[in-house]
Amino acid sequence: MPTEPRLIESATSRRFAVTRDWIGRVTSLFHRLTFRIKRGATPAETLQEIGLRWTIDDKSRQMLLQYAATKPGAAFIDEKLQAINRAAFHRSAFVFNALTQFLFVDLAAQLTLSLPTLKALAVLANLVLALVAHLEMRKNFNALVAGPNKLPKRRRFLGLMVNPKYNRAVKKSSKPYARAAWKEKSLYRLGYFINAGTIFLGSQFIVPLERLIFPIGFITGKITGLFTTLVIIFDVWRGVRAGEDSRLAREREVAVYRNLNI
Repeated sequence: MPTEPRLIESATSRRFAVTRDWIGRVTSLFHRLTFRIKRGATPAETLQEIGLRWTIDDKSRQMLLQYAATKPGAAFIDEKLQAINRAAFHRSAFVFNALTQFLFVDLAAQLTLSLPTLKALAVLANLVLALVAHLEMRKNFNALVAGPNKLPKRRRFLGLMVNPKYNRAVKKSSKPYARAAWKEKSLYRLGYFINAGTIFLGSQFIVPLERLIFPIGFITGKITGLFTTLVIIFDVWRGVRAGEDSRLAREREVAVYRNLNI
């Protein structure tokens, strides 16, 4: 009898270990597919993780390590890391949507039309959005390596006059947030919702099911329906998240404008 609790505890521990290992593998696969950079416990570890994916020269690395020791520097590095990961996720998501549009969507056939260019346009539009996200990711990495722009003094002539260069520099520093907000709302969010709508209306395997023999056609139809349903849910979720990211970018833009010396 005393051995029963030990057996139960041992079995529970093994199940927990297997479950934890399975979750770890899924998380690792997700990070690889989305090219997500892991956030370290310290800014130095974060820079080390970034260095595994991108090439950072010694001079820039030393500058970032020194800047990371300060509170604004740690916040700057964390913000750029989030922007890089977000753009990388958009890139992977739109490449995934391009494959889905090519293999599982034929909106023209559902509308009893013969427009092969409609499928090509849907695939091309997703690839263009993926390219935009890739360029955004590169831009954020270059901004990280360059470091934050130092603002000029607020006032000049012994503090008697306002320095106009300061306000111009503040306005310039807000432009990346404005561009990010516009892309999230007008490009990414719209792209996800359009993908969800076209997949919902035009879900169909690339090979017509009536041309496949039973039960291959039946099984393919069920798999196609399940897969496209999951993709629709994913696109709706990402569209909502893109709207939220746009709102956060606008809030950061407004926060920058609060530093104007009026």
